[in-house]
Amino acid sequence: MKRKIRNFISYLKTNYNYLKHKEVKPSHLFYGQMQPARAVEMLSTLNEQIEKFQSQFGEEQFVFVEIGSYLGESLKLYGNNINKKLKNYLVISIDPYSPDAIHEGNKIVDLINTPKKMKISVHQSKPWSSPAETKKIITKIYHYFINNISNYSFKDKHMHLRMKSENGFFLLKKLNIKIDFCYIDGSHYYEGIKNDYNNFNSILRKDESYEGCICGDDYELDLDKIKDYFDYSKEQFLEFLMNNKNVDYIVLNTKNGVNKKNRIGFHPATTLFFSETQDTIIKSESGFWKKDKT
Repeated sequence: MKRKIRNFISYLKTNYNYLKHKEVKPSHLFYGQMQPARAVEMLSTLNEQIEKFQSQFGEEQFVFVEIGSYLGESLKLYGNNINKKLKNYLVISIDPYSPDAIHEGNKIVDLINTPKKMKISVHQSKPWSSPAETKKIITKIYHYFINNISNYSFKDKHMHLRMKSENGFFLLKKLNIKIDFCYIDGSHYYEGIKNDYNNFNSILRKDESYEGCICGDDYELDLDKIKDYFDYSKEQFLEFLMNNKNVDYIVLNTKNGVNKKNRIGFHPATTLFFSETQDTIIKSESGFWKKDKT
């Protein structure tokens, strides 16, 4: 009941501010999920890249790309900081705002494939909503996103591409746009994260003394660390990941017991992809990750 009351209050406040053309923070739509520790890591990584850019290119244009924007919470963090540090920049966000991606996961949430030899205890997550309701919600979220961007300091140097990330990549590549900073928080299915990483990594600005930064979110579980949580070999868990690479999110009960405190939630495709890539990926406890350029 308390949650319903909070959500109702959030709904009223959101719509009032939207009508007044003010920034909206709809907690009933999961706004406000960014962890403080992750925000610090995100800004630290960005500022480090900006310093390298300024020392190398001076007043040239700094190009930032975000894949997956939702309500614009991370874009606000990044964009406002870029505006403080730089005069010449372009902020590009890519998100189709389509219900299809969400319900692609809902269709398979009950088909988690666990090998018989593994006694993995799965804690099922609840589906988002019905397809019809999701379509309405996503439309509102897009309108809230555009409304919020219009209230931020970087609004005049922002461009949104309402399309799939693959199409956004092809467009930027065709225009020969090189990226200085890319933040990935889009699809969490295997082909999605794989394509986003490989595509946008290929159009980072690079020369002998400079390389753009590619980073992202939702890398909760490192395959090399599974012994900390489960009594399975790396090979066994890799099989589990392979069987579930098209499941968006899984919550498992760990070896410490079957209760809420001992659960770990993670995106299996992210864990799987980063176990395969030849690049060195630096992962933090918050789930933030970045490619090591050293």
